[in-house]
Amino acid sequence: MKKITGPDLCHCLAARRNARYLTRFYDRHLAAAGLSVSQFSLLAMLAEHSDISISDLTEIMVMERTTLVRALKPLQSAGFIHSRVEGPRSALRLSLSAEGQAKIEHAQPYWDSAQEELEEQIGVDRAIAIRASLLAVVPGI
Repeated sequence: MKKITGPDLCHCLAARRNARYLTRFYDRHLAAAGLSVSQFSLLAMLAEHSDISISDLTEIMVMERTTLVRALKPLQSAGFIHSRVEGPRSALRLSLSAEGQAKIEHAQPYWDSAQEELEEQIGVDRAIAIRASLLAVVPGI
Protein backbone atom coordinates (compact mmCIF):
# COMPACT_ATOMS: atom_id res chain seq x y z
CA MET A 1 0.00 0.00 0.00
CA LYS A 2 1.23 3.47 -0.88
CA LYS A 3 2.34 5.63 2.06
CA ILE A 4 -0.20 8.40 2.62
CA THR A 5 1.26 11.86 3.11
CA GLY A 6 0.41 15.53 2.70
CA PRO A 7 -3.09 16.42 1.53
CA ASP A 8 -3.98 12.72 1.19
CA LEU A 9 -4.04 12.55 5.02
CA CYS A 10 -7.18 14.72 5.02
CA HIS A 11 -10.27 12.59 5.67
CA CYS A 12 -12.53 15.17 4.03
CA LEU A 13 -10.43 15.34 0.85
CA ALA A 14 -10.40 11.55 0.62
CA ALA A 15 -14.18 11.38 1.02
CA ARG A 16 -14.76 14.14 -1.54
CA ARG A 17 -12.46 12.53 -4.10
CA ASN A 18 -14.23 9.24 -3.56
CA ALA A 19 -17.61 10.96 -3.92
CA ARG A 20 -16.57 12.54 -7.23
CA TYR A 21 -15.30 9.19 -8.52
CA LEU A 22 -18.50 7.39 -7.50
CA THR A 23 -20.69 10.15 -8.93
CA ARG A 24 -19.02 9.78 -12.34
CA PHE A 25 -19.24 5.99 -12.05
CA TYR A 26 -22.99 5.95 -11.27
CA ASP A 27 -23.75 8.79 -13.71
CA ARG A 28 -22.21 6.71 -16.50
CA HIS A 29 -24.59 3.85 -15.71
CA LEU A 30 -27.68 6.02 -15.17
CA ALA A 31 -27.15 8.11 -18.33
CA ALA A 32 -29.15 5.53 -20.28
CA ALA A 33 -32.12 6.32 -18.04
CA GLY A 34 -31.66 10.07 -18.47
CA LEU A 35 -30.83 10.68 -14.81
CA SER A 36 -27.79 11.59 -12.79
CA VAL A 37 -27.10 9.70 -9.58
CA SER A 38 -28.07 12.83 -7.65
CA GLN A 39 -31.45 12.91 -9.37
CA PHE A 40 -31.93 9.17 -8.91
CA SER A 41 -31.09 9.51 -5.21
CA LEU A 42 -33.62 12.31 -4.74
CA LEU A 43 -36.36 10.34 -6.49
CA ALA A 44 -35.49 7.21 -4.49
CA MET A 45 -35.60 9.19 -1.25
CA LEU A 46 -39.01 10.60 -2.17
CA ALA A 47 -40.21 7.08 -2.98
CA GLU A 48 -39.07 6.02 0.49
CA HIS A 49 -40.42 9.11 2.32
CA SER A 50 -43.74 10.04 0.76
CA ASP A 51 -45.12 13.51 1.44
CA ILE A 52 -41.95 14.75 3.14
CA SER A 53 -41.31 18.37 4.06
CA ILE A 54 -38.47 20.04 2.24
CA SER A 55 -36.88 20.74 5.63
CA ASP A 56 -36.85 17.05 6.51
CA LEU A 57 -35.51 16.18 3.06
CA THR A 58 -32.61 18.63 3.50
CA GLU A 59 -31.73 16.89 6.77
CA ILE A 60 -31.94 13.38 5.31
CA MET A 61 -29.91 14.34 2.24
CA VAL A 62 -27.49 16.49 4.28
CA MET A 63 -27.89 19.33 1.76
CA GLU A 64 -28.33 23.06 1.99
CA ARG A 65 -31.91 24.11 1.22
CA THR A 66 -30.94 26.28 -1.75
CA THR A 67 -28.85 23.46 -3.23
CA LEU A 68 -31.72 21.02 -2.78
CA VAL A 69 -34.27 23.39 -4.33
CA ARG A 70 -31.96 23.85 -7.33
CA ALA A 71 -31.57 20.07 -7.68
CA LEU A 72 -35.33 19.51 -7.46
CA LYS A 73 -36.31 22.04 -10.14
CA PRO A 74 -35.57 19.85 -13.21
CA LEU A 75 -37.31 16.89 -11.56
CA GLN A 76 -40.38 19.02 -10.86
CA SER A 77 -40.32 20.43 -14.40
CA ALA A 78 -40.22 16.88 -15.77
CA GLY A 79 -43.30 16.04 -13.70
CA PHE A 80 -41.51 13.51 -11.47
CA ILE A 81 -42.27 15.37 -8.23
CA HIS A 82 -45.43 16.93 -6.83
CA SER A 83 -45.11 19.78 -4.35
CA ARG A 84 -47.68 21.49 -2.20
CA VAL A 85 -47.68 24.12 0.49
CA GLU A 86 -49.23 23.17 3.82
CA GLY A 87 -49.80 24.64 7.23
CA PRO A 88 -49.64 28.07 8.81
CA ARG A 89 -45.91 28.40 8.13
CA SER A 90 -46.39 27.48 4.44
CA ALA A 91 -44.25 24.35 4.67
CA LEU A 92 -43.39 22.90 1.28
CA ARG A 93 -44.13 19.17 1.07
CA LEU A 94 -42.86 16.88 -1.68
CA SER A 95 -44.02 13.55 -3.07
CA LEU A 96 -43.19 11.35 -6.00
CA SER A 97 -45.63 11.48 -8.92
CA ALA A 98 -46.69 8.45 -10.96
CA GLU A 99 -44.23 9.64 -13.62
CA GLY A 100 -41.51 9.82 -10.98
CA GLN A 101 -42.27 6.28 -9.84
CA ALA A 102 -42.11 5.09 -13.46
CA LYS A 103 -38.77 6.89 -13.89
CA ILE A 104 -37.35 5.16 -10.80
CA GLU A 105 -38.53 1.79 -12.11
CA HIS A 106 -36.94 2.52 -15.50
CA ALA A 107 -33.64 3.62 -13.91
CA GLN A 108 -33.45 0.86 -11.29
CA PRO A 109 -31.72 -1.73 -13.53
CA TYR A 110 -29.01 0.80 -14.43
CA TRP A 111 -28.45 1.61 -10.76
CA ASP A 112 -28.38 -2.13 -10.00
CA SER A 113 -25.73 -2.55 -12.70
CA ALA A 114 -23.58 0.17 -11.12
CA GLN A 115 -23.93 -1.47 -7.70
CA GLU A 116 -22.95 -4.87 -9.10
CA GLU A 117 -19.97 -3.51 -11.04
CA LEU A 118 -18.66 -1.64 -8.01
CA GLU A 119 -19.05 -4.73 -5.83
CA GLU A 120 -17.18 -6.78 -8.45
CA GLN A 121 -14.35 -4.22 -8.45
CA ILE A 122 -13.85 -3.96 -4.69
CA GLY A 123 -15.71 -6.96 -3.29
CA VAL A 124 -19.16 -7.14 -1.72
CA ASP A 125 -17.92 -7.25 1.88
CA ARG A 126 -15.64 -4.27 1.35
CA ALA A 127 -18.38 -2.27 -0.38
CA ILE A 128 -20.77 -2.95 2.51
CA ALA A 129 -18.09 -2.03 5.07
CA ILE A 130 -17.26 1.23 3.25
CA ARG A 131 -20.95 2.20 3.04
CA ALA A 132 -21.48 1.42 6.73
CA SER A 133 -18.38 3.39 7.67
CA LEU A 134 -19.48 6.42 5.65
CA LEU A 135 -23.03 6.35 7.03
CA ALA A 136 -21.70 6.04 10.59
CA VAL A 137 -20.12 9.48 10.28
CA VAL A 138 -23.44 11.21 9.49
CA PRO A 139 -25.46 11.96 12.64
CA GLY A 140 -28.98 10.60 12.61
CA ILE A 141 -28.46 7.95 9.96
